[in-house]
Amino acid sequence: MSTLVPRQQSSFTSRLFGALGVLSVVGMVLLTVTAFVGFEEPNTTLFLASLALVLAAPVAMLVHLTSTRELTGSEKRIWIRELAGPRAARCFSAYLTSDNRSATAERLAAEASARSKHSRTKER
Repeated sequence: MSTLVPRQQSSFTSRLFGALGVLSVVGMVLLTVTAFVGFEEPNTTLFLASLALVLAAPVAMLVHLTSTRELTGSEKRIWIRELAGPRAARCFSAYLTSDNRSATAERLAAEASARSKHSRTKER
């Protein structure tokens, strides 16, 4: 029975991230609507609500990243490094959709290492 608990938490987390991703897309649409509708008279309430929805998924991901026990400290550092890098959008998507974030972190680190080696050999 103890083997079912992590799976349920992972499934719940995946569903939650999926819902927050949809809310973020809705927030982007509302920001566009705010830009068109509020051209002459800005609607601060709609703008702030849209902004909160846009930031829902990124904030939830960062809270999960800092508080989760499914990742080790080094794996969390890999995720943070990749999220701060030039491929942040790809990493963000990978974090939200990954079933095994530890394995994905290792894969991201290996890809970053390969890119680093490739860029060093290219410079020579």
